[in-house]
Amino acid sequence: RQGQLLHQVFAHIEKADDLSPALERLNFEGIFESEKQMKQVEALARRSLQHPAAKDWFSGTWELYNECAIVYTDEEGQMQTRRPDRVMRKDGQVVVVDFKFGKKNEAYRTQVQEYMNLLTQMGYTHIRGFLWYVFANELEEVTLPA
Repeated sequence: RQGQLLHQVFAHIEKADDLSPALERLNFEGIFESEKQMKQVEALARRSLQHPAAKDWFSGTWELYNECAIVYTDEEGQMQTRRPDRVMRKDGQVVVVDFKFGKKNEAYRTQVQEYMNLLTQMGYTHIRGFLWYVFANELEEVTLPA
């Protein structure tokens, strides 16, 4: 449950300063079961936002595409949608971040690689991908196969 709540919090913030207003908004919407739960989620979010990469990503200096859908046509001609958690662009660089709240899984790397491939097909270059295991506050960079 905390993972779902943190995911919602991160989806509602562009920069670190947005954390308190986002928590207030989500609390007003009844997302939290208690004040205690909200405070726990806030503490985890604040700790996570201290990660050096996160400090940059949530600095407000990136053009942000939060939970933005990538629509494409698959090999069978069917329309498909993929929704990365956070895509940011600055100075010709694109960064894809997918938040994870459980154990590491190879399928997650494949998922981020798919996002990166779709962005490449859209004409973006200099794409970096990351899995952010929020509870462990650990980043794993994802690269495309050579």
